[in-house]
Amino acid sequence: MKLFAQEKISNIVLFKKPAFDGKELRREYQDLLRKHGATRIEPLPLVNGVVCNFSLGIQLQALREEEEVAVLEENLQVKLHPFEVQSKNIFLEQESYQIIPWGIHRIGADQLWSQATGEGMKVAVLDTGIDLHHPDLQENIAGGVNFVEPHLPPQDDNGHGSHVSGTIAAVKNNYGVVGAAPGAKLYAVKVLNHKGEGYFADVIRALGWCLEQGIQVVNLSFGSNTPSKALHEAIRQVTDKGMIVVAAAGNDGTTRSVDYPAAYPEVVAVGAVDEQNRLASFSSQGPEINLVAPGTRILSTGNGGLFWRLSGTSMATAHVSGIVALIWSMAPQLNSGQILRTLYSSAERLSDLTREQQGAGMVRADLAGKKLSRGKEEEELETPAMETTGADQVHEPGHRFPPLHFGPLFREPVREQ
Repeated sequence: MKLFAQEKISNIVLFKKPAFDGKELRREYQDLLRKHGATRIEPLPLVNGVVCNFSLGIQLQALREEEEVAVLEENLQVKLHPFEVQSKNIFLEQESYQIIPWGIHRIGADQLWSQATGEGMKVAVLDTGIDLHHPDLQENIAGGVNFVEPHLPPQDDNGHGSHVSGTIAAVKNNYGVVGAAPGAKLYAVKVLNHKGEGYFADVIRALGWCLEQGIQVVNLSFGSNTPSKALHEAIRQVTDKGMIVVAAAGNDGTTRSVDYPAAYPEVVAVGAVDEQNRLASFSSQGPEINLVAPGTRILSTGNGGLFWRLSGTSMATAHVSGIVALIWSMAPQLNSGQILRTLYSSAERLSDLTREQQGAGMVRADLAGKKLSRGKEEEELETPAMETTGADQVHEPGHRFPPLHFGPLFREPVREQ
């Protein structure tokens, strides 16, 4: 197993000038690092840098003073946001219908499935892996990679990544649950171990892999209280090239507490609400919040072909990632900025929540789809994102969902009670 156990001496180094020929670190930069005692030098070409080990703090200080070095920082750990487990190992027997979880219905995803299901969209889940054999996920898993144990497939050994993936794109197959974008393709990118722990360097490597694979949407449900210049640079690189990165705000439940990478301006930071449109008690708050989505008692896929019910901003983030894929598949000619402006401008403002609790509001697939279908995207997309706030934001009347209930047991999926 690849180790960064010596966390105190694992560091990321970024260089000021181009340091690579293709993916190979130039010899002069290898020599510079070795002169200062660097070992286990591993390239991070996406950010024009490397991750390597040092045995002495004095070596780090000397390297930091070299003219060629732009950034020298510790390769810190990232962790899954703590999440609440309502129930695990739920077994759903095969029936002539399947469940639309309450969150999927609340954001109007099911209203668009007659028009689009996310076809052609690639969504990478950077997490603990995905249950590669789950009957509600397997058909949509198109690839993946394991950065924790590179010799193994990205099989989920925790369950969190599988749960997130089901909310994004569980298959519409008359079994189990349905994801927000049931036609999208999932990519299992394992950057966290069975404890839900990983490192900045592996996340940077994973983002580079996503760029090479043509991934359009990246879901991140982990975080750190400490910012990373290297990770921020990696996110800038991929978003500049048109990728949309969606991240969980965190489960600290306090103000000014949005974790990194969600706190970076290039990232869509997502908070969580409950079934009564209240801010979830655990949802982090702050000016960085862009959207909120359902995040309590979310039924989705778990490990071993089973189903779990979890709560957390991770669950809310998965709803937004799925909606990004769903809406983008309706208008693939639009760029990432236009898609995000559509989502922000069509979000539903929740009257009892502040701007720092909800950002633009509750993501609404149905209202975003209406904007695109009416052919008004060009007029609406000229408005800068997040320009309207508070009472200034106007929403179409008559589209708020009533309390959830079971629909008739037709062949189509039924809504969760």
